[in-house]
Amino acid sequence: MIRTRLTDAERVGYRMYAQLALPRHTSYPIAPFWREEYSAADFASDLQQSAEDARPLSLYVHIPFCERLCYYCACTKEIVPAHKRREQHPEASLLHGLELEAARLANLLQGREVHQVHLGGGSPTFLSVDQIEQLCGLLARHFSIAAHAERSVEIDPRITSRQQLEVLRSLGFQRVSLGIQDFDATVQKAVNRVQPFETVQSVVAWCRELEFESINFDLIYGLPYQTVRTMADTLDKVILLAPDRIAFYRLAVIPEIFRWQNVFKPEDLPAGDVPLELNLLAMDRFQSAGYEFIGLDHFAKHEEKLAEACRDQTLQRNFQGMTTGKDMDLIGLGPSAISQLDWAFAQNEKSTSAWQAALGKDLATERGVHLSDDDRLRRELLQQLYSFGVLKKEPFAHQFGILFDDYFHDECKRLRELADDGLVTIDSATIRLTQPLGRLLVRVVAAVFDAYLPRNAYREGMPANLLSKVG
Repeated sequence: MIRTRLTDAERVGYRMYAQLALPRHTSYPIAPFWREEYSAADFASDLQQSAEDARPLSLYVHIPFCERLCYYCACTKEIVPAHKRREQHPEASLLHGLELEAARLANLLQGREVHQVHLGGGSPTFLSVDQIEQLCGLLARHFSIAAHAERSVEIDPRITSRQQLEVLRSLGFQRVSLGIQDFDATVQKAVNRVQPFETVQSVVAWCRELEFESINFDLIYGLPYQTVRTMADTLDKVILLAPDRIAFYRLAVIPEIFRWQNVFKPEDLPAGDVPLELNLLAMDRFQSAGYEFIGLDHFAKHEEKLAEACRDQTLQRNFQGMTTGKDMDLIGLGPSAISQLDWAFAQNEKSTSAWQAALGKDLATERGVHLSDDDRLRRELLQQLYSFGVLKKEPFAHQFGILFDDYFHDECKRLRELADDGLVTIDSATIRLTQPLGRLLVRVVAAVFDAYLPRNAYREGMPANLLSKVG
């Protein structure tokens, strides 16, 4: 278990770094450093290399549509209110584009087996029952999906029907992820996501009746009007519903990028040590309720697949957070979807219209990056820090054919500064994040190894209009 009470010295150390704006490293290099010069032809070439490597596949399908805008949201989405859906029917053209994209990608991937399918968004349950069946049908036509494949879907409890869940279960989906964020009515109103506890309770009951293997909740702390008292009540309700996996994210407030966040008034957001207290409270309550702490911001029951992946070292961090399937190539379909290969990242055109126009000619790649040997090495190092909180030098050095202390000579000097501040311990064999301070501030330690950031980023941070604060 991670200790959830900080000493006075640890609080001083936390405050030194909490206000720095640094990456969350859901990729390395992070997306702002990807290049628009990376083209559809580049992605096709990298996909062919991926096919030669014969790594198993994970599919991610991005359904961009939502009926309402949630003010905290940093995802790519398109708002189509219920009254406009009856006139526009954007789902039909989306499914047509997905059929075309799936055919082109499958041709390049040469029949490799798919071990994971994830539907995300947006709101995948924006699709009707027939459209969900149509989507899964086109994926099955174009890809070789293993009978034992892990299938998961994000659902919005406000618009999800029991019939949709019945169809998803009949199609082999075992895991559902519910957007919760917070159960307090004042907080919900402030973020424009009014979602009564009873609504979520009903959806969870349906999922259990239909025997979904894993139910996951997404929560956010740092939202307007959250207090330790209101968070305690939300956590009581979460623990009562007993999801199998929980993501507990820090709100990223970047109104320069997410302009709808300008509705948030600074005086309404938790300030000072309050975000830290909210995080520590949740860590304490979840661990006391039997959840294991996973990486930076996830919790899972001991028997859940995420906890298993942590134990068998197949855990990874990507744009879906902490996930299983580390040794798979991730193929993204749909507007803004990201593909993650052993040697490359590629992102589709973000808007549905631009994505559809690009598919009229080729793959819909908007930007990406082909990874150098150094990129791959540092990506793996960051994966180990975020996922497990420790880096064993000798196995890592052997894997990449380097002398660790020579290769990272400058980084090791900077790490010693963080060791003096209580974030890491260092010896001849390991670099280990301290508990709890280093695990809470892993983004600071990770910044030391990010070659794309200024050398002093771990001390001074990056522009706050580009990246979110650490604490």
